[in-house]
Amino acid sequence: MFSSCYRALILAVCLVFWTSPLLCAQVKFAVDLTWELGAPDGQTRYMILVNGQFPGPQLTLDQGDDVEFTVINHLPFATAVHFHGIEQNGTPWSDGVPGVSQKPVASGATFTSKWTATQYGTYWYHGHAEGQVQDGLYGVILVRPNPYEPSPFSLITNDSKSLRAMRMAEATPKPLLLSDWSHLTSDQYMAAETATGYDLFCVDSMLVNGKGSVNCQTQQTLNQLTPPPLAHLLNGSTVTDRGCTPPTKADLTQGNFTTQGSNLPADMYSGCTPTNGSVEIVEVDASSGWASINFISAMSLKSPVVSIDEHSMWVYAVDGHYIQPQLADTIFMYNGERYSAMIQLDKTPGDYTIRVANFGADQIISGYATLSYKYGAKNHTSVPSINYGGVNTTASVTPLDKSLLVPFPASAPAPTADATYILNLGRKYANQNWSLNGNATYALDQDYNSPLLFNPESPRALNSNYTIRTKNDTWIDIVLQVELAPPNPAQPAHPVHKHSNKAYIIGSANGIFNYTSVAEAMKYMPNGTFNLQTPQLRDSFTTPSVLLGPAWVAFRYQSANPGAWFLHCHIQTHLDGGMAMTILDGVDTWPDVPAEYGAVNDGP
Repeated sequence: MFSSCYRALILAVCLVFWTSPLLCAQVKFAVDLTWELGAPDGQTRYMILVNGQFPGPQLTLDQGDDVEFTVINHLPFATAVHFHGIEQNGTPWSDGVPGVSQKPVASGATFTSKWTATQYGTYWYHGHAEGQVQDGLYGVILVRPNPYEPSPFSLITNDSKSLRAMRMAEATPKPLLLSDWSHLTSDQYMAAETATGYDLFCVDSMLVNGKGSVNCQTQQTLNQLTPPPLAHLLNGSTVTDRGCTPPTKADLTQGNFTTQGSNLPADMYSGCTPTNGSVEIVEVDASSGWASINFISAMSLKSPVVSIDEHSMWVYAVDGHYIQPQLADTIFMYNGERYSAMIQLDKTPGDYTIRVANFGADQIISGYATLSYKYGAKNHTSVPSINYGGVNTTASVTPLDKSLLVPFPASAPAPTADATYILNLGRKYANQNWSLNGNATYALDQDYNSPLLFNPESPRALNSNYTIRTKNDTWIDIVLQVELAPPNPAQPAHPVHKHSNKAYIIGSANGIFNYTSVAEAMKYMPNGTFNLQTPQLRDSFTTPSVLLGPAWVAFRYQSANPGAWFLHCHIQTHLDGGMAMTILDGVDTWPDVPAEYGAVNDGP
């Protein structure tokens, strides 16, 4: 009932405020998926093409549009497409997760999702069956805001000409889809993990809008770029010629499990061969005054830091929602995150390098694109803010401060929660197997034929090892606890994504969360660890990396959209290894699934 009223309200707003027949439209968008040879970084391998291209075509919408998104599966295997960050208000059957919200789309079949773009912002669509993100199944979604939506640009400037230019730039942004790329298919990558017993993380290249090259550095350069803490862990050894940290127990990247290092493919970590791939060119015109660069992390494994030579960035939206703008030279990103940045086009016309460098200790690797001023000099050498290893080149470089990402307009969660769930993240049974709750791994194909949305009272749906159950119109706290203890001597940061809801990140600290609720913890930790007044509003919640001790992060959301929603780590190999659960929100007001979603239509 709420969903239909909400969509009716959106339509009424469209009729009252907008006169263009193109706005509040019904948009039909089809993706034809094929398995073909491609060479994004200059090295050929089989991959997924979307309508014959990589990445997939951009889906551009206006807030309030109704969408019909059809997947035509010509792949030799089943698939599904998820709409990352789209809230799916009243349409949980269109979320695109096999075993959770739908059955997988079989080879030769089609499936149409129908949903309303109720929220503005930058999002993306991607494969959610097996590791198909690693094979190239993704593309950009842009939802332009309603005219009455308050924007934060007046906090950057009060100049009317600049404000008009910013609004124009926001409506016609330059999306940069950032991804890592391996010459192994996702199946081959996971087979290597199984054969070795390692949690693997070495890739071949970093891509911008599907373009890039294999960049090789001398061993001397790589040694110079190795951070001191990593050098200490390597204990006299070095990163490989591909910049990768060798996957050994000694470097604390693996747990205390049986491994077979001799089964590691010979060219997976060593043997860097440079390629001459293409470079993404982002053309801008100085006469426009401003440009919006929308960064989207489609990374499978890496956590990049991004910068644009000689251009500071006013970050004005995060995960599709406005924030109070913050000026920064670099942005550190985790898997699935989106950052919209306004840049002033006031430099000498020419070419400026866009840098995408992995910032984790697992690999020293970078990718590049070019910000190119129209009519500018093509031989211009720009001054970098970061080096090949992602480290600031000078002390004056200002990174984005994620603790200050205040929502605009200001908003905050309820002061207390109705229920609290504490999840212990870590390895389970093997280095490449992961658990989100410390009790069990989540097999991605376990409910393919009986999605939990269709069976909320099934034994699987009632099993607390795999599901969390909430009541509608309640506030929920989830605490993600990462421990430092055998068999988990160290863990990377885990970007945990909840489907449907954005949520408030209300606390984070080192140590063990030894409390039954956030309210109790606040009584014993009155040192600024918690923020209930101006917390970040996100759809991903990243745990601190754990090397010297345990740590946790807590987020709070309102259960107001009944349905089955996935909660999972967005590092693809960790998801493949079982780091997931399903949240059954609003079990007391469960929706009836339309008959058309009960089965996948047969293909030709």
